[in-house]
Amino acid sequence: MKIKIVVFSIIILALVLGIGILGKPNLQNQTSKQGSHHDVWYCPMHPHYTSDRPGKCPICGMDLVKLDVPREPSPIKERASSVPEYASISVSPQKQQLIGVRTAIVTKNTVIKTIRAAGRVAYDPDLYKAEADYVEDYIAYIRLNRHINSGSYTIQDAQRKLKEAELDLSHMGATQQTIAQLQKNQFPDHGLLVSHHGGVQVFAEVFGEDLGFIDVGQKAIIEIPDYVENLEGVVQSIDPIIDSASQTARVRIGVDTDRELHSNMFVNISMPVELNEAIVIPREAVMDTGIRKIVFIQKEEGLFEPREIKIGWETDDGFEVKSGLKEGEQIVISGNFLLDSESRIQAGLKQGDNNG
Repeated sequence: MKIKIVVFSIIILALVLGIGILGKPNLQNQTSKQGSHHDVWYCPMHPHYTSDRPGKCPICGMDLVKLDVPREPSPIKERASSVPEYASISVSPQKQQLIGVRTAIVTKNTVIKTIRAAGRVAYDPDLYKAEADYVEDYIAYIRLNRHINSGSYTIQDAQRKLKEAELDLSHMGATQQTIAQLQKNQFPDHGLLVSHHGGVQVFAEVFGEDLGFIDVGQKAIIEIPDYVENLEGVVQSIDPIIDSASQTARVRIGVDTDRELHSNMFVNISMPVELNEAIVIPREAVMDTGIRKIVFIQKEEGLFEPREIKIGWETDDGFEVKSGLKEGEQIVISGNFLLDSESRIQAGLKQGDNNG
């Protein structure tokens, strides 16, 4: 009897050691075509790593998550995906609630993009002097044009100097509207030197990629951190030359306020710009693989389909969608990280079945 017990124990030990030698199963061999089933555990962060038992991912240390693999092939999961390395997946309502899946209906809305820039309260004696020179030359031209005697100084001399002064102002970002205001007032803008009751000038340093969104007359919001206060202003001019070091152009904003602001005081500027009407989706809805932008569409209850989209501008509310979505579709806006992992796992399992 003892001999039988020893033999039986040796057989059991051999079986245990045999299982240990086999190690972790390959992803392609986790399921068989005929429905035999083995538990599969995977890392949500690195879905290519799988195991036949619970534990931690050797790459990042996250707890492995059990993959729900049905014993019988699901007709829903057999739907082909148009996105390489992704598969359509079905997720039960209970699991959706567990991983926090939320969806929203795709709609078109007016795209609002806010241009943000750092800036300062104006102090520009060079621009002030250029304006003063222009005003002086303009007054001299008017006097000669009215046949007021100015000695040997002719109308042609005055006209030439006025053109030169106007060109200098243009190179410094002055618009025709600014020049017309100088002709009307016949004095330079004192706001370029010091804050006064007529208002103040603010200079915003705007990156070249954002300059196309703004124009003279654009409304601006000026945040003054030192005073914890916001003021409203209007864009008066945009420098035609971009600074080679900072790759920004100076945007001059007029602020009508009696508030005394110190020259060169730091401010934050935001300029909301209303663009065209388009489909805009939350940033959280987009999975960026580095090559593709992927979203998940709920085609029917429990069925989620990966979809590649093309995005346009980044707006205040998310991303403008150029193609890949249409109004009325239901898009996942939360919980898509785990959907992404499971979709890629299912695609790998199907690829393994096909290769097997």
